[in-house]
Amino acid sequence: MIEGIRYSGAQKQIFAHNDPKDLDRQLAAFGDDTPKLVAFESVYSMDGDIAPIAELCDVAEAHGAMTYLDEVHAVGLYGPRGGGIAEREGLSSRLTVIEGTLAKGFGVVGGYIAASTALCDFVRSCASGFIFTTSLPPAVAAGALASVRHVKQSAIERQRHQERVAMLRRQLDAAGIRIWPTKAISFRSSSATQRCVK
Repeated sequence: MIEGIRYSGAQKQIFAHNDPKDLDRQLAAFGDDTPKLVAFESVYSMDGDIAPIAELCDVAEAHGAMTYLDEVHAVGLYGPRGGGIAEREGLSSRLTVIEGTLAKGFGVVGGYIAASTALCDFVRSCASGFIFTTSLPPAVAAGALASVRHVKQSAIERQRHQERVAMLRRQLDAAGIRIWPTKAISFRSSSATQRCVK
């Protein structure tokens, strides 16, 4: 996502991490006719905090901005069918683009975007990073499809993941090992940044 922002050549503004008020302040500086895309992650891998997706969507919609949600650290691990935080919170339909990976929670390789047919066709036709890459081999694509189908109908992996995270936290606490940042447990932190692209 960040590489895409860099290579796009678009002007960018960085808003304060998980801060809808700062996003609102920055978007208000641009007119309604200015194309805007707000890009952010659902789960931040370094801190484990979770973005206030609904609030960020509220601000983006108020300013006529599109939204781009990076769910690569959430797909397979959150949501009733493993669709990520947006699915868990019933917000998937409010996002313009959702980016995911077939690695991590799905255990294969590759990635995807979920968006309108027109937007996906545009990326397929115009994105040099997509055009000049190699497609997934059929065996890998079949493995990814099997994994996605399994995760959609099985919650045991998500349940075990959460249980093991909780167990590790208890063991670290018992050993006197401080978990940093402690705010990550409540899914709020201020150590990272998000992108607002114009």
